[in-house]
Amino acid sequence: MIYEFRTYQIKSGSLPTVLEKFQEKIDERNKISKIGAFWFTEIGPLNQIIHVWPYKNIDHRNKSRKEAKEKKVWPPDTDNYMVKMNSEIWLPVSFSPSFNERQIGPFFEIRIYTFEPNQIDKMLPKWEEKIEARNELAPLVGAFVSEIGENNKFMHIWAYKSLQHRSEAREKFSSIGWPPKSSNTNPPIFMENKIVLASNFSPIK
Repeated sequence: MIYEFRTYQIKSGSLPTVLEKFQEKIDERNKISKIGAFWFTEIGPLNQIIHVWPYKNIDHRNKSRKEAKEKKVWPPDTDNYMVKMNSEIWLPVSFSPSFNERQIGPFFEIRIYTFEPNQIDKMLPKWEEKIEARNELAPLVGAFVSEIGENNKFMHIWAYKSLQHRSEAREKFSSIGWPPKSSNTNPPIFMENKIVLASNFSPIK
């Protein structure tokens, strides 16, 4: 399984229109391959939409996109609202849940850590040991390593009922030994995060 994260920077003030145009097309697009999630930024880099597409493999991705274009069901007519478009392929780690329909938000935190080469595989076992306790505080939506795009990146996404819920969960981190630490792993060299909200047609919201 692979996940394509498509992040689009859109023009200021265009979000309602862009969401409407995506919603108009999503049912037909889902008949070809189903979207995993559709979010837009609330805190962090503003005016971004993030749509996540699960595929069996690269061939499945390419065939799905080709079929959608040939049938003229995708992409939506949003070219005039786009500033910048980025696509990355990510692989789920062993403890990542599948992107099934869930109502676990409405706030989602996307955290991306960049490591030195050959560090991510060393740190993942410690994360797996602690993930059950971490899920008790707030559910993991997905965890991935970068495959196509920038290298040596680890992304983890968490769902919260509110920003207060996020604060309360983070206050309890020390009690469960979070974040996990490993003596043979160097810390990330770069860390970023953003808070996003789900569109009303997102399977995960």
